Amino acid sequence: MSTMIEVNAIVRTEMLDRVIHMLRKAGVARMTVTPVHAIGLGVDPAAAKLSVREGTEYADKATVQFICDGERSAMYTELICNAARTGRRGDGIVFTRPVLRVTKIRTSVDGPAALR
Repeated sequence: MSTMIEVNAIVRTEMLDRVIHMLRKAGVARMTVTPVHAIGLGVDPAAAKLSVREGTEYADKATVQFICDGERSAMYTELICNAARTGRRGDGIVFTRPVLRVTKIRTSVDGPAALR
């Protein structure tokens, strides 16, 4: 069985449509997208908003998460970087980590077959 990898990318919201389109075109069938607030060094000063609730400046971002075959993770990471890059501070970051097990809740199917 090949290694499965979780890809977690934090990208600018204005680049999200492009990232999702490119991932779908490259074969990512399932992904989760969540709106998030970036706080700290990853905030583009031009896009920063002040939050009284969080007590600091933040930028609206989106997290894109999916599981893939380990052999494709580098290609997906490069694709995300190319699709999300503006060249400005705060373009985002991509994390990858190994996944020990995937189980589809509805069918209890394990492994890569659970991703289909």
